[in-house]
Amino acid sequence: MKAFFLKPSVIAGFLLGLATLALYSYTVAPDVLAHDVADWQASAATMGIAHAPGSPAYDIVAWLFSLAPVGNVAVRVNFLSAVIGAIGVVAVYALSYTLFGRMLPALVSSITLAVGGLWWSHAAVANPYNAVPAISAILLTLLLIWRRNGDNRLVWVGAGLFGAGITWHITLLFFLPVLVAGIFFLGPWRGLFRTKPLLLTLAFFLLGISPYLFLPIRSAMHPLIDYQQIDSVTSFIRYVSASDARAEGHETLKLPGLVQTKDLLVQVVQQSYFPSYAFLVFGPAIVLLYPAVWPALRNLWRPLLFLAAAMVAHMFFLFFFSGDYPFYHLSLLMYFSVWTGFSVFLIMCMGEAYLGRGRLRHLPVIIIGAVYFAVLLLGVTRTWDFVNHRNDYGMRQYINTVFDHSRQDAVILADWDSYTGLLYAQKIDSERTDIRLIGATRETLPGLLRRAEEENPGAQILISVTLPFKPLPNIKELGGPFPLEYKAVTYQDFEHGEPFPVAEALYEVKGR
Repeated sequence: MKAFFLKPSVIAGFLLGLATLALYSYTVAPDVLAHDVADWQASAATMGIAHAPGSPAYDIVAWLFSLAPVGNVAVRVNFLSAVIGAIGVVAVYALSYTLFGRMLPALVSSITLAVGGLWWSHAAVANPYNAVPAISAILLTLLLIWRRNGDNRLVWVGAGLFGAGITWHITLLFFLPVLVAGIFFLGPWRGLFRTKPLLLTLAFFLLGISPYLFLPIRSAMHPLIDYQQIDSVTSFIRYVSASDARAEGHETLKLPGLVQTKDLLVQVVQQSYFPSYAFLVFGPAIVLLYPAVWPALRNLWRPLLFLAAAMVAHMFFLFFFSGDYPFYHLSLLMYFSVWTGFSVFLIMCMGEAYLGRGRLRHLPVIIIGAVYFAVLLLGVTRTWDFVNHRNDYGMRQYINTVFDHSRQDAVILADWDSYTGLLYAQKIDSERTDIRLIGATRETLPGLLRRAEEENPGAQILISVTLPFKPLPNIKELGGPFPLEYKAVTYQDFEHGEPFPVAEALYEVKGR
């Protein structure tokens, strides 16, 4: 065991993880944010019930992080994302090293993921999404090792990890077809399909999904953050499947067309690197035309063919079931990172085939490493504003502005983007608890406004809305008779700020 930890490849992976964690920690958001992020921050701090489909394992671990005696609660929960992001980078390093057996392809793969804009930005704010590709990479690594040694204990560990990963975020379930196919296509599956190994696999899986018991137990305690009551099998299924969210218009269960698929892929690449970088991911595949490199691929063609099919199948399920949410498509960056490592591996094999194994064989390694790392560094300069959250106080400033404009016992109707941040300030920071805060959507806002008017006669009524509502010159657009008076606005967009773009405007209902 001691010899294992002294291997250069292991030491390199350890140092890589530390460096990545330091980088992500530097860019971690320092305070509460908006949209889903604020919900994750608040639910974690209170061990509450977040919005569907929920993440009980994430909430439990994030709650432990929230107890750290450093900084405010929000930054402690944000830091968990930095840790998970660094673990994901190391997981991709291990996957690439297991696959190619060389350090340079593994380093290029992992660093490609580490500096990807979408990956990095989600490693700086509270959310459970980075864990899905991180766990997928670990499961693929276990699958490749199991293929070589046939040790079923790896399958049991993988079953437990997969179950726990589902409770971290249910979108890992879309990786199940890939996992099952890998067992039959790559692994020595015949030794697994006996009574004892199957029962142990099932037992570890059930142990892994046990954090789901947290949901009904904690919901019965009525925590401060409780977005959905979970008191029956039906309510549990509705919650973890997010059926209510889909009913409200979030497009899922819809196969995207070719144009939409292309746009989704381009968006992921553009926000993470730049379009020309895709050439360095797939361009070196032309080396496959040279027969001299084929011997090096003799033992790789099967897992590589599987990974190619896995990427297509995995992203198909994600696009079909999860809709066009970019944060669900982070797994695509994991696959891109592996293919980048494969491209480096191909070039190295070609250099060795034509330059032999003398001193000249080091030349391609030096050139390839320099080119890829230089390109990735250029990508960092392009995405830095997008991933750097260390000065992201926009939502906190907006919360203060809303509270400054709120009189005693005011009523605030807020859509999701600002409601979560305002609720965090009330429940976690105990600010302006005299204010009545009501969550609203564009569809429910007219009815909620009329009800607020009836139940709170004479009280000040404020409306906080995301600026896609704009233009909003008067309340008639929302079904009411009263004009609005503009009070304040805050901006965060796709180029700067958190992964969820926010532009919130505050209005006061007048003329009542």
